[in-house]
Amino acid sequence: MGQACGLSQSAVSRLENHGARSYGTDLLAAVAAYLGIPAGLVGLAEQHALRDGSERVERREFLGGVAAAAASPLLGALSQGDGDGGQVAALRMNTTGYRRLDSTTPSRDLSDAVQSHIRLIQSVTRSAGTDQMRSRLAAVGSEAASLAGWLAWDMGDHGSARSWYGAAIRAARSAGDPLLAAYQTGSRRRVAVLGRSPRPCGKRGPSGDRSSAQPQPRRGGVSAR
Repeated sequence: MGQACGLSQSAVSRLENHGARSYGTDLLAAVAAYLGIPAGLVGLAEQHALRDGSERVERREFLGGVAAAAASPLLGALSQGDGDGGQVAALRMNTTGYRRLDSTTPSRDLSDAVQSHIRLIQSVTRSAGTDQMRSRLAAVGSEAASLAGWLAWDMGDHGSARSWYGAAIRAARSAGDPLLAAYQTGSRRRVAVLGRSPRPCGKRGPSGDRSSAQPQPRRGGVSAR
């Protein structure tokens, strides 16, 4: 990985351990290319489409948030090797990055990126060579689908939200992970209850705290296998 990105092993280790304040977009692009992750998923696509100064500033600020969330997961995957385990780790941690962005990014802006991320997971799953790999990817897909369900609910599209949560439950069962399936079932019930109450404004949960609105997977209850 260090050779592919033009870095020494010590430099890669410093980045992995957050030893640098920021990551250049060229480095982020190199890591994404090496891991086979589309540039659009880490906020590097379509920069040529910017037309005026205000639009450029707005997109630069947004990309800064994406890069901060995405660079750490990508670099963190390096320690797990270049095989299937690294793919699973990179995909799962990108889902975590999108969850972090949810607290500051409108659901409508984030939804397309999350659905693109889900399509990538599906593509990787289709090419998986073993049942064990497919099971691990199904768990990753379940986590991403539940995020898509939350975003749909927050936009008022309750029909799509139910569909996404249903997909999350099926994927968890396909992964053979009963704890994850139970968690996703509980998440679907939670948003159903919220849907019967006056809709909160600005992604706020019942307590009014933005951080309490989105159901968060509990890693202690999710089998990474």
